[in-house]
Amino acid sequence: MWPTSAKKNSEAYIEAHFRKQFRPAHLLNFHALWEMQFLDSHKVSFPESGHSLIDRFELPDGQGAFYLKRQLNRSIRTWRRPFGEPAFAQELRNIRLCEQYHIPTLEPVYYAERQMTVGPAAILVVRALDGYQSLQDILTHWYGLERHMRESILHTAGKALGRLHAAGLGHSRLKADDIIIDLTQIPQWRLASPQFITQVKGRDLLLDVQSFLDSVAVVGDTELDFLLKAYVDISPQWPNLSALKQALYPSQQAS
Repeated sequence: MWPTSAKKNSEAYIEAHFRKQFRPAHLLNFHALWEMQFLDSHKVSFPESGHSLIDRFELPDGQGAFYLKRQLNRSIRTWRRPFGEPAFAQELRNIRLCEQYHIPTLEPVYYAERQMTVGPAAILVVRALDGYQSLQDILTHWYGLERHMRESILHTAGKALGRLHAAGLGHSRLKADDIIIDLTQIPQWRLASPQFITQVKGRDLLLDVQSFLDSVAVVGDTELDFLLKAYVDISPQWPNLSALKQALYPSQQAS
């Protein structure tokens, strides 16, 4: 399924505290991870180029669960590497950017690139965040939740969006499935898709809010105020809730 011949290796990145866990399983090198076989691999193809495989695996003796993300011929051009780099390289960089601004997101374990004879390849391993659910999944049984739980979830989602924007960061496609929440430890949350993070300001931040609200349309207007109030309390762009709602719904406010 995956080609094995390669021209050269890049230096691998691996978190030091995971090294001891991966060594007994002989998973400290690119080839071992690349050759792992799964019965139900999730393949993602991209219309412009390349594809990725995403698989979950667990280390023996309960040492942890992880997602193995393998990518072939999926390159993007950046100012750092104008001739192209694996998209996973940008994802790892954005994870580090989120860490810099104390925005909880994925936990990277391993990253490496290799130039295969058939094109560039990359591997990114992240820790599985068991116990978290996407807000999108939570919304599918929204009115089966207690009212105080719904309010806590919306408050958490608003804080997540506010933290992102207060750092001057935006998201090119922010939806309810991009925020994951631990329902057993609210307000614990994480950003599930750091690969789409960008540094933005002004109107782009408002578009972020609008996109996010469109994805939580099942929530009533009164409840949405919990989300918007939590957002305004953190985001420095808006002096109060009324100013934000005026920007979001100018026609309604005028009438």
